[in-house]
Amino acid sequence: MTVRLSIRSYSLVMRAHLHTYHQLVLPLHGNITMTLSDFSGKVGPGQCVVIRAEKVHEFKADEKCRFLVADLDSLPESMQQLARPVFATSPQLVAYCQFLELQLAQSAQPGLIESMSVLFEHLLQNQVIPACRDSRISEAVRFLNEDISRTPSLSELAALACLSLSQFKTLFRQHMGITTGQYLLTQRMTKAKALLAHSDLPVSLIAERVGFTDVSAFSRRFSAYWGETPRQIRRR
Repeated sequence: MTVRLSIRSYSLVMRAHLHTYHQLVLPLHGNITMTLSDFSGKVGPGQCVVIRAEKVHEFKADEKCRFLVADLDSLPESMQQLARPVFATSPQLVAYCQFLELQLAQSAQPGLIESMSVLFEHLLQNQVIPACRDSRISEAVRFLNEDISRTPSLSELAALACLSLSQFKTLFRQHMGITTGQYLLTQRMTKAKALLAHSDLPVSLIAERVGFTDVSAFSRRFSAYWGETPRQIRRR
């Protein structure tokens, strides 16, 4: 498999085209509206949309949004028989995409880009495609991933999913295996670790980006989650 990675932005003008290679679009900041023969809707951070070669697709997104795009000459076996072309990405792949964004923005050397592409391919090969998820829960997950610095209430998420509070809590745990609070914490801690390891952003700004207004509270939660302090991660 040959992988070509890039960071892209689009416009709010709906466009349509096709290409001779397969393509994966992984939102980093914001959503993309995508229409394919078997899917029409928004795709956000924590998700991936698979666009097969020679398939016409329409797309639009706010120009401020950013996306990691992978052009492939072949698809991993796990992605060749998808029930739907959009799936949730693993925390490991989410964290690596955030790292790739930082590296590709800095005009990395060809040798480094090749190494990054190899690891991306490895993570793709090991990506477990979740079973088909209830679209109402997918909408709640998309909303959570859209901005992990905010902490929406369960009532807000239930209303977004058009479910009662008890139905939402039951369905979310059934489909995701964890509660909304646990899911949001995992996304926050994964992003924080990636930013600490692969950027020079101040810890205070990283804490703010993952929903903490108090740096001490962030450090305590981070240490309890990873077993290491933010400073230890940064020193590596």
